[in-house]
Amino acid sequence: METQDLLGLLFDTVEDGFLCVDLDGTILMANRWMEDRYPSGIPLVGKKCYEILRDRRAPCAGCPCQTGQEFDAEAVSVFRRRSNEGRTEWLEARIYPLKAADGRLVGAMQHIKDITEQRRTEEQLNDELQQRRILVRQSRDGIVVMDRDGGVVEANEEYSRMLGYSLEEVYDLHIWDWNIDYPKEELLRLIDEVDASGDHFQTRHRRKDGSLIDVEISSNGALVGGQKLVFCVCRDISEKKAMEERIQELAIRDPLTDAYNRRHIFARIEEMISEYERTEAEFCVSILDLDHFKRINDTFGHIAGDHVLKHFAQILKSSMRRCDLLGRYGGEEFIIVSRNTGIPETAAMIKRMMDLVRRQFMVFDGRNINLTFSCGIAGSSELVMNELSVEALLHVADDRLYCAKETGRDRFVCPDCVSHPCRN
Repeated sequence: METQDLLGLLFDTVEDGFLCVDLDGTILMANRWMEDRYPSGIPLVGKKCYEILRDRRAPCAGCPCQTGQEFDAEAVSVFRRRSNEGRTEWLEARIYPLKAADGRLVGAMQHIKDITEQRRTEEQLNDELQQRRILVRQSRDGIVVMDRDGGVVEANEEYSRMLGYSLEEVYDLHIWDWNIDYPKEELLRLIDEVDASGDHFQTRHRRKDGSLIDVEISSNGALVGGQKLVFCVCRDISEKKAMEERIQELAIRDPLTDAYNRRHIFARIEEMISEYERTEAEFCVSILDLDHFKRINDTFGHIAGDHVLKHFAQILKSSMRRCDLLGRYGGEEFIIVSRNTGIPETAAMIKRMMDLVRRQFMVFDGRNINLTFSCGIAGSSELVMNELSVEALLHVADDRLYCAKETGRDRFVCPDCVSHPCRN
């Protein structure tokens, strides 16, 4: 499955809305949840987000996309609108910046969540205690009510399911039995400070079996019959967190080979240079180029060429240490960054890779495709400290790769040899 298709599938399976917009608020992409909330025959792509979400004719005041201001953290807004069925609904929009490779703000991703039920629950929880208990039991979100000592006064089945306990067991718990982010004293202080204005935050809960879940919580405090109670509406966001991490991972991967892209590799090399300047922890950079790749494309076709690149990347990954990094340098060139190692160890690894690539020919459309590659290796210890940079290391490795190709290919070049053929 192509990365674009996988990304679309991830967005469409989430039970929340997602919009990608440009700086003018024009919708570039909308997931199925958003499309389903509007009448058929009215595509969202091309329309303005403020028209669709806010029923406005002009951009929202203070929108970071409209002002062009930099924003690194998410921007959150909650608003009320009239649904297609004429009902009042509450939506929460979390706006995340979308930046180009050079760091420019080019748009935003809006995560739209229907919080109507949560909002109504929070409002109705300000009524009598009996009404609170009815709502607690009926809510599809997990709800727990605690006293000022952290003990459970009320909870619903959904919350007990989230924690993996029976409802009866939940009533015997205290907040420090499931919240692992704060010590007992800090949790009691937070309970004492929360008031009717409430709070909204994310934390982690420990389940009965010891596993952890990510939880989003809306809380408020109130005096009921002279007793301080804290009401928490909880939602398990573990799947959402996993999806966000997957999206972030896709953004730093080459879609064809699943190797890291150039920008990510260069950023990691920068980090290793900083570490080397502090601790002198050596590392090496190797640039690998598939030999005669153009001939493979011309002979077998570009589809075969794509299969060769994926096959080659898989072989390299299988031969690397887990701490090393593989990136797509461009075209048929790849880059390996070897952590905490010198040139002799890196050269030995490259030689093993060359032997393995030679042995594992690829079969495409019933025909064998034999592969070899050339490589240039550069180490952090070769350059004086004030001259060490990403560009300098890549320049050295690139020159040695050129030397390897000019002297016959299927070999690597490193500092202790002008040309080191791999065949003995």
